[in-house]
Amino acid sequence: MNEQVIALVAAFDSSGELLLLRRPDDVHCGGLWSLPGGKVEDAETPLDTAARELQEETGLVGSYWRQLGRFRHDYPARCLNFFVFTCICRDLAGFSPESEAAWVPLADIGQYPMPEANAKLLPLLKLPSVGAYLQELSTAP
Repeated sequence: MNEQVIALVAAFDSSGELLLLRRPDDVHCGGLWSLPGGKVEDAETPLDTAARELQEETGLVGSYWRQLGRFRHDYPARCLNFFVFTCICRDLAGFSPESEAAWVPLADIGQYPMPEANAKLLPLLKLPSVGAYLQELSTAP
């Protein structure tokens, strides 16, 4: 089975809304919503990948990075090993997403159809530590 390491970014804006991107129709899980992210390249750490993919896919630069967790998901033809990071994007001036984008309150995330693998991701976003992180960021300079 083909194995891939993927870094995902739970990027929040200053009001605590989460960035979702709609996957292009011509890719795996096309038309569904997901977090920015992509494959970890050779000689790249998962955090480096997360920051690079956020910038490439949206034009944004995150700050206050933290790792939320890891999980694995097996599709019939491949196994995906995910590293999930969070950051805040305060400066949205350079925001130019490659695909349709939405800033979503965490309470509304279930209204956006997502790939099967994201079922394991959603509980990470609802951990008390994420709420504490967002609260901490609301008072950070």
